[in-house]
Amino acid sequence: MKLKPNDNPCHAEDHNEPGISTELKFVRDKRVVAQDVQLIRADGGGSKRTFNGRRTHENGWYVSRKARRLLHWEGKAQFDFLTRAEVEFSVVSMTSEAVEFQFVRDGKKHSYTIDVELVAPDGRLTFIEIKRDENDLKDPEYRAKLGHVREICEEMGIRFRIIFRHQIWESLIHRRNVNLFSARRFVSVRPEHIERLEKHALTVGADATFGSLSDALDPSRRLMGEAVLQALTVARRVQIDLTRPILDTTPITIH
Repeated sequence: MKLKPNDNPCHAEDHNEPGISTELKFVRDKRVVAQDVQLIRADGGGSKRTFNGRRTHENGWYVSRKARRLLHWEGKAQFDFLTRAEVEFSVVSMTSEAVEFQFVRDGKKHSYTIDVELVAPDGRLTFIEIKRDENDLKDPEYRAKLGHVREICEEMGIRFRIIFRHQIWESLIHRRNVNLFSARRFVSVRPEHIERLEKHALTVGADATFGSLSDALDPSRRLMGEAVLQALTVARRVQIDLTRPILDTTPITIH
């Protein structure tokens, strides 16, 4: 099933299969037993895979405030996905290249490292595999491997999703907003800002606007107030729809 324009790849529901076309369905392997699988995490939540595998795509490190650490990325699509997850309210924390599966299938030992792990507010995990497009899933053996991993995840109560590059951004506006908000993730949020945030919530309620809260956070410096609001979005104290243009009247929710 393809993602619909309003679907959120960072928080897909269980009945959806974002990024998996009808021609690339996984075949269920009844032999999957989660107890026979080793799930290995990098020490301290870091990245197990920190090189590009001699491939031609870009790679580097993303400094995440939400994850409170450096996150390794391979390919521009993974960098974009991490940038979006940094500002998604549905994501509490995340890791990159940090979880490895080891299992035996058809008498052969296999290993597989998850691109991105997302942690939801209820603690549930979602493992994300990021692909450029459907062509990356043409190899039947590789599809079988991903299908095996997916069923392991299901037995463990973990979501497993494939996201294609074209599904990360809903529009150019969405991409610009996410990049702006994530760029402000390390703006200093001082105790007086939190006090003003809570006071504004008491005055107007949880539902406010971008303009009113920006003015409330720093009455003498509007641009500073906007920057603090954007940092509070990453900190999950403010929720805002970044798929639409940001105006003074844009609705926000204070948490």
